[in-house]
Amino acid sequence: MKSPRTLAERIIDGNLSSAAAARGIIRLKRNNLVERPWGGLRMLAYKGCAPLPDQKTITGMGVGEAFETAACPSDPESAEHPSIALLPDGSEIALPQLLRSAGREILGEKLYEQFHGEIPLLPKTLDIQELLSIQAHPPGNTELYIIIDAEAGATIRLGFRHNIDPESLRDELVAGRRTQEALLGFLRSDVDPHELQAVLAPWLADRQAPPGAAVAALQPMQKSGTDLTELESCLGLLKSVYWHVLDLMNEIPVRAGQVIYNATPRRVRDATGLPESAEVHALGNPGCREILMLEIRRPGVTYRAWDNVRFPIRDIDIDRTLGAMHLGATSAEEFEVAPDAVPGQPGVYRSVASECFVVDHIRPNPDPVRVADGGFRTLHVIAGTATLTDGEGAQTRLGTGESALVPAAVNGFQVEGNAHAEIISVTLP
Repeated sequence: MKSPRTLAERIIDGNLSSAAAARGIIRLKRNNLVERPWGGLRMLAYKGCAPLPDQKTITGMGVGEAFETAACPSDPESAEHPSIALLPDGSEIALPQLLRSAGREILGEKLYEQFHGEIPLLPKTLDIQELLSIQAHPPGNTELYIIIDAEAGATIRLGFRHNIDPESLRDELVAGRRTQEALLGFLRSDVDPHELQAVLAPWLADRQAPPGAAVAALQPMQKSGTDLTELESCLGLLKSVYWHVLDLMNEIPVRAGQVIYNATPRRVRDATGLPESAEVHALGNPGCREILMLEIRRPGVTYRAWDNVRFPIRDIDIDRTLGAMHLGATSAEEFEVAPDAVPGQPGVYRSVASECFVVDHIRPNPDPVRVADGGFRTLHVIAGTATLTDGEGAQTRLGTGESALVPAAVNGFQVEGNAHAEIISVTLP
């Protein structure tokens, strides 16, 4: 006897109506994980995945990102890591493929037409154990960081502390990159770049450690006949640039429960007419104090101006990144936000309402929270467990680290949770 076809197969074949495919809340597979050299391992426990304690030792890579809602094929990063929808019968389908069949019902007619059937959001969970690059994004793109967990002493860099002269910064970054490339000339051609990174990173992070200490640590990797004085000079310049660039930015201590909105401060926008855009940032910290966060942003390009002397050497674009940066002074206090209670919606707190996205924190404790308004949204459980009940009485249970979509066709829902439950809701303005 031929086995019955799964829901995923029927959707792909066009044998299931689009309305039926978007009838209820859609769970997304929780383990859309991506390895990164700067990643840690806390993500695995957060996501309920099997621990891999030796992973970084064996591969040099940690679990850096989880693409929570990726369904924007026009964005290369989203296209490479599409989310997987979990259907009621246990079958699975790539979210972009589901949108091709039921995009109008999931997104709603207006969003479907406006964004050509794609989801114009790219929320990710980040597990940051090492320092990321100095980054910027095209004007008009902002980011929100919701800190889920943070090791004591963890910090990020965000926004310039003082007004920056672009030519001086450009000259310093160009010299730094050339010096980083020149360092390889002192080393054997067969040196593993990940081993080189493991040696240099702690030395760079120790502001007081002299260049001579790195020269000694690199001795097994050096070419025979290396001029140690020149090598020491090279390392000294690299460390100088490394710390000077970091010191140009605000250092923000982070803690669990904190909400940081990376956007040009209002006072700057009022004075200059600049759009609300992400400020220069380098997530993570030299001391490798691990941070687990939910990042909310739109899909789009990331420009790197400087990679903090990371090996293997990655591409950077100094001029384009500087061109996208606001180079004026900011302060750390201008980026932290406190979610405010939403009038008429008990248990709902809003941290951001911008042209890019609207972010609410749903806290169903002790009472259930009723979300009466319809419309497409993404949901992300960052603490506890939650049970969602739609208007037809169908229930969807989500645990910590899980995400879901609420199709526009679902006309409101109720959220119940345990004592510590918090669900992040992201909608489009």
